[in-house]
This record gives sequence, structure tokens and C-alpha cells, in this order.
Amino acid sequence: MKVLAIHGLPTSPRLWERLQLPEGWELVAPMVPGLGDDGTDESWTLSGCVEQLAPLAAEADILVGHDLGGVLTAMLASPGQSVVLSGTALGHYWSAIRLTSLPSVHRFFYERHGGRRFLSRGGLPEHSGSLLEAFGDHGPGWPGRMRIIARNMRPPPNLAARLRSCGVRLAWGRSDPWYPPRVAKAVQRTTGGHLHWLECGHFAPWERPREFVAVLTGEALLR
Repeated sequence: MKVLAIHGLPTSPRLWERLQLPEGWELVAPMVPGLGDDGTDESWTLSGCVEQLAPLAAEADILVGHDLGGVLTAMLASPGQSVVLSGTALGHYWSAIRLTSLPSVHRFFYERHGGRRFLSRGGLPEHSGSLLEAFGDHGPGWPGRMRIIARNMRPPPNLAARLRSCGVRLAWGRSDPWYPPRVAKAVQRTTGGHLHWLECGHFAPWERPREFVAVLTGEALLR
């Protein structure tokens, strides 16, 4: 089984490094275009990312997406393909995110914190140190790059409904402060997916890797 795992912001492919899949399973975890060392172009778009990731998605049996990566996963999924989502939103939430890129507020969201507050407060307290160590430094210019991405977060309409033709599972942190239970239930309702609660915050693959793998492989459905 081949799994394509797509991270979000402000993490990296390291988000998946704690997952230990069963023998015979292969995990492919690329860098989301525009989030790596090559920088973020002013013209960055979700559709541009999808175009670059589409060949990998076509070869995968299961697509997994976290946060921004969940949006990309939903855009990439084909009818009948298995999808696992974690800590993401597929609706009007992203309109609010675009507002954070406005000149009057972007300094608070990006210049002041650069994603570090999102990391330190997103997981359970015992994980804040490891999250900051792994994902807290993206190099110079990172706040501006985050603002570019926020400004261009324009998912296509009816994205969640498109996933009704897929087998959707949700692996969600019960204590996720950024995408709380009401968001998880909304995604479950609109996608028709199976919701699995994990005892963690926003970064479920990092905080609860064994439980996350159980959802990914379908083992949790048998319990």
C-alpha cells in the first residue's frame, strides 16, 4: 500500500516521521510546493500545488492530509480513493485566514509570532518543545511567505462534498484548539467520513503516531 502524506503550515514532511507503518506499506511525504528552502513565489496558489503533486497522488492508494495539506488532499482525491484528514477545514474557515494577510493585522499573525505561537499552543503542553524544535525555524523571510500563502488560500467550492465519493476517515485531536470538535463534526457531516478521536492537540501524527497509524491502516475501524 502506498500512502501520500501532505503536511500543512507551519510544519514540514517531518510531521510524519514518527509514523511506523506495517510491513509492505510505503509512505511518501513530499514538501508542499512553496514551503521549502526554494522560497514562496508571490503567485503561489493551491491549484499550482495540486498540479505538482498530482502525479504522486495518482500512484497512491491512500491520501493523508493535515491542515493546509488536508485541503490539497481533498483537491487531489479521485472517486473511490481512500482519504485520511486531520486538523483541517474544507469550508469558509479559509476566508478568515485570508483576512490575516491584510496590512492592518498581518504583523500580529506573522511578523510577531512567525507560526511559533501556533506550534507551541496547538499541541498538548508536553509536545510544545518538540514541535518548536522540529518546525519553529523556517529561515529568513518566513513571516512574509506565510502571509503570501494565507492571502492565496482559495479552495474550490463544495470541496467537502466532492469527498463523498471517497472513503474518508478523520483522525482528530480531541483537544485541538485551532480546529476544535465542532470543526471535526462539520467535516465528518459534509464528507460522510468516519471520525476517530485521538487524545492530543492539533498535531495528531506527531503527538499520537501509533493511534494515527491505526486510523490510517483501518485497524481502528475494527475495534
